[in-house]
Amino acid sequence: MKGLLPVFILCAVCFGCKKDKNPVEQPAAVSGKLYGVPFTAKVIIEKYSSSFRITKYTPDELFEIYISPDADKSCASAEEAFLIRLTVPKKVGRFLLNDTYVLIGDPRDATGQSGALFSSETTIIEVTSITADKVIGKVDIKDQDTNTEFKGNFEASICK
Repeated sequence: MKGLLPVFILCAVCFGCKKDKNPVEQPAAVSGKLYGVPFTAKVIIEKYSSSFRITKYTPDELFEIYISPDADKSCASAEEAFLIRLTVPKKVGRFLLNDTYVLIGDPRDATGQSGALFSSETTIIEVTSITADKVIGKVDIKDQDTNTEFKGNFEASICK
């Protein structure tokens, strides 16, 4: 009988643990909508050409991650050619509010002149890994004013 007690406890622990039936999953690629228009990232890069400053961070302390739905965009493409620019501190962590800025272009504007710059508690950028050639992380961005919402995992190739 003594030998059955540990087996009973192990079974109770294993079967007593509940799995979340509705886990929140991040899409494999950054996707969603910009100004209400569906969007899926095809190219994600990090460029070092920033003069942008966020409160306590200098340009050298920030990543600028550029996202485009066009597969032909590259490090040689102009910054304006990308519909999304995420600015986030150059370190591993979860960032929101005054630690991030999101610049989005309106995909319906062929001139590329319309867009929005914002940061809020619904602007979450997480950097999970930094290597010599990649910045890896997650985004979860919502902005009701522009009817913009996108999220997903990213691997941004660092332009050299």
